[in-house]
Amino acid sequence: MCHARRTTTVTCCSLADQVKAFGRIFALVSDCHTASRFAGVWRRHFYDGLRGAVPSVVLPVAVDFEWARPLRQAPLSPSLDRDATSERLWEQIQAAHARGGLDAIISYCFASDVDPALIERAVALGVPWINFYCDSTYAFDQVEPLAQVTSLNWFPERAAAPRYGSLGRPILCRPYAVNSAVLPAAGCDTADHALGFVGAPNGSRVLHLAGLWLLGCRAEVRGFGWRPSVAAPPGTAQPRPRPPVRAWFDKHRGWLSERILMRALIPLLRGGSGGHPLADDAVPSFLSRCRVVLGLNEGRNFHSRYRSYLKLRDVEFPGYACCYLTQHNEDVEHAFDVGREVLTFRHLSEAAALVRRSVRHPDEARAIGEAGRRRVLAEHTWAARLPELARAL
Repeated sequence: MCHARRTTTVTCCSLADQVKAFGRIFALVSDCHTASRFAGVWRRHFYDGLRGAVPSVVLPVAVDFEWARPLRQAPLSPSLDRDATSERLWEQIQAAHARGGLDAIISYCFASDVDPALIERAVALGVPWINFYCDSTYAFDQVEPLAQVTSLNWFPERAAAPRYGSLGRPILCRPYAVNSAVLPAAGCDTADHALGFVGAPNGSRVLHLAGLWLLGCRAEVRGFGWRPSVAAPPGTAQPRPRPPVRAWFDKHRGWLSERILMRALIPLLRGGSGGHPLADDAVPSFLSRCRVVLGLNEGRNFHSRYRSYLKLRDVEFPGYACCYLTQHNEDVEHAFDVGREVLTFRHLSEAAALVRRSVRHPDEARAIGEAGRRRVLAEHTWAARLPELARAL
């Protein structure tokens, strides 16, 4: 664990007193107030997870962050939308604090979402502000203006600790906190599929899945984007108009070959019946029919380079008790006992070998899934993370 840098005087109090301070929390996750496909995931694990662990949680009312998405189009500099949203949030924070007091604000926000001055005003009111952020290794600029003023910066990437530490603010380097109430056990029962994958396609994922296919490990895929004809779920924002072809090519020429390759490979990877989206309540059933569930956790930064880092699914899927195989990075290695609780790979031949071994040794694969679930329920839920947040403050 990365330890917090303490910049204020620490008073003597028991851990019970510290945790008791989180009796009433104002929660703010900008993606929960958009129509993106991530809204439901964060609502289940952040808002509902906090509600299950804290006596009272106050949520923003009538706040819309559609103007701030997609992130590539959202400026970090002040904007009329950000100013108006921040002022509305300030009114609600003040009102909530006046009604019953607030012990903390816990958010997942980018600097383009709220004005840093909003955080400073809340802290001056006597309410500590904890901001979680999970793209720190390749998009630190998207959070730095907030990280400079928050009471506590919480993030999962160990490689980002020096940059946060240089700001002189308290830090907590720990994985996501998931909502255990929405993680039923889904260990493999029937093994209809040797390998399963859930997620939207991108260049890295398509190339990895194609490589595994060539190595004899074809994955059964599910998720939005594999079948263009599938309608978006209710409330999902429709794609914004693209700029003219010439302007797009000049700005994103590095993506062109990748997009052409993706278009050719996606129909092959989804197969005849695969590639359909999964409703939230259908995820456990699908996972339970896969001997191994694949995680592809590379994200593309704003310079179009892919990098592996800890994703929410790297914590969520082991929580279902499935045998989880994901790309290796130091954050996964510190969140789990690799080889006993989850499996990781550094290259495709290693991934294919692990899938084949799991098919040959189903009891071993099932034991890995069960051990991963025990670790998640013990260390990566809100009940476990809140005391750590209290200590870090």
